[in-house]
Amino acid sequence: MIRKYDGTGRYSANTWTGAVVAKNGRISRQDVARAAGVSLTTVTHALNPVPGARVSEATRLRVQRLAREMGYTPSFVGRALVEGKSYTVGLLQPSYDSVFNGFYQTMMRGMARAMEPDDYHLLALFRSDDHRYLKVITQGRVDGMLILQSDFDTSHIERVLETGIPTVIVNKNFPVARWPQAGCVHADHDGLMWQVVGELAALGCKSLLLVDDFRACDANARMADGFTAAVAAQAARVLVGSTLAPDGPRLDIQIRNAFAAGQRWDGFITDGIGYAEVVLAEAERAGLVAKRDFHLISTDIVEGRVTAQRLEDSAYTHQPDLVGAEAWRLLQALIGQEAVTERTVLVPYQRYPIRAIKEGEQQ
Repeated sequence: MIRKYDGTGRYSANTWTGAVVAKNGRISRQDVARAAGVSLTTVTHALNPVPGARVSEATRLRVQRLAREMGYTPSFVGRALVEGKSYTVGLLQPSYDSVFNGFYQTMMRGMARAMEPDDYHLLALFRSDDHRYLKVITQGRVDGMLILQSDFDTSHIERVLETGIPTVIVNKNFPVARWPQAGCVHADHDGLMWQVVGELAALGCKSLLLVDDFRACDANARMADGFTAAVAAQAARVLVGSTLAPDGPRLDIQIRNAFAAGQRWDGFITDGIGYAEVVLAEAERAGLVAKRDFHLISTDIVEGRVTAQRLEDSAYTHQPDLVGAEAWRLLQALIGQEAVTERTVLVPYQRYPIRAIKEGEQQ
């Protein structure tokens, strides 16, 4: 069928073309009931078994065979009514512009792929001052909610949770203890810092610098906290650590001034390949040599493998696909009211040995 846009913001009704599908163009459960000589209720229970339904095995098999032979295909509406589900999950995003965020898109891909075998689909929703996103919950149009965000605000999360709907917060740390229907899934930022600090300590580093804008988002704040805790745990190695929050685009000036003042670090951790490039360039300007005077480990090396060749032993990246998939698995369990022992899921960063990266690029 073709429908033409008339330039008014509406679609003209008289521009439709094509054949109309007859109402009796598909086999219904009522048709199967007549052919089988049983009630509609019996057909419903035979095709969609429910606990306590009294349908003999012979009748169930006969009804199912007739349904196949007649070409019956289940009605989604009928199935939803029987099971009391919409088979739709709301995905609440920070803003309309979030759909252009590649990191979020990869998480959504992980969600969609994971829920496809379960016949579930995502309904895109966006935060707003009038909280319009709550309507789909109160109207029963979704079975659960996924809240995707990176910022620190929690007011909208609490509004969703107050409705009682199963909810999973994604990519943000959120305390779910007081909300029995809630879960949380995000990358293991604390675990990353413990692993990276341990690697640098094993290389003999004594003074570490984390380049991370902990004011930017929840994930960065978690990394900074994890770094502080990991350094403190290395007290026996006389390890000290400091954090530098990049001031806009002038990270190079901050690093340059620190080197000029005689400040030296023998281990760097940079949150992103861009910061790693700046540190390496300024270190070279100051006459410092990587792997001799300092070691550097960065996150998100998928953004630039050339810099990764100049790093020491490893680099790390998020696994947003896996975060999305785990978010759906947890939400599915909450929707099904399964016993969930761990309602906070931490997805590890993926480690890339630099040697493997070099070999891969040579190929």
